[in-house]
Amino acid sequence: MPEPEFRLNITNQSVNVRLDVSTHAGKTRFYALASFVGLAAIAICGILFSPGKQGRPSMWHDMSMSAIGSSGFLVPLLLLISFSLLMLILLRRYVTLAYPSDETFTADCSTLTIARVRWLDVHNNDWRTWSYTLAEVQDIRYRAIASVRGYSIYGLRFIAGGKTHRVLPGLKPRDAERILTTLKTFGADIADDTVLQRKLKEDTSRG
Repeated sequence: MPEPEFRLNITNQSVNVRLDVSTHAGKTRFYALASFVGLAAIAICGILFSPGKQGRPSMWHDMSMSAIGSSGFLVPLLLLISFSLLMLILLRRYVTLAYPSDETFTADCSTLTIARVRWLDVHNNDWRTWSYTLAEVQDIRYRAIASVRGYSIYGLRFIAGGKTHRVLPGLKPRDAERILTTLKTFGADIADDTVLQRKLKEDTSRG
């Protein structure tokens, strides 16, 4: 995962954060997607063709020896499809946050706006924007917004417009504290964040 670069401009009237990625980020995102899809395909093949415990035949053997429509064919197929969909959902979130596109986060006493380049837009031209009144933004917290194999990506998470938003992947705890402290003075819905305090202590002990 490349180290993200954040530019913060925080005053007593506004919060402006820009997540910058390199000029090669578009290609990097494409290569990362291809790599993770390849790994997912290998994992699925491993499940399908690897022999079971105590010398039991592979899932592929059981399916090929069973009639289509029988439980011996449908049950393994359902398990394989369910596993594939779960892996796709987990990898999609992780890959898009581990290799993010350009993003901005701005807020003042009345409005919070986020904007993000479409993930595979190599030229960083196609921006999507979401804007909410600060009153409708709920539960802004510093959290792990994506995890895989014990590695977590931290950023801000909040609820607005009927869905959960995960923004600013790779944000450092000290920067998150500055942002959240200022947003709280604007009247944003921010509770005491034990996760943020723990991450700040970890950073202090490492420093």
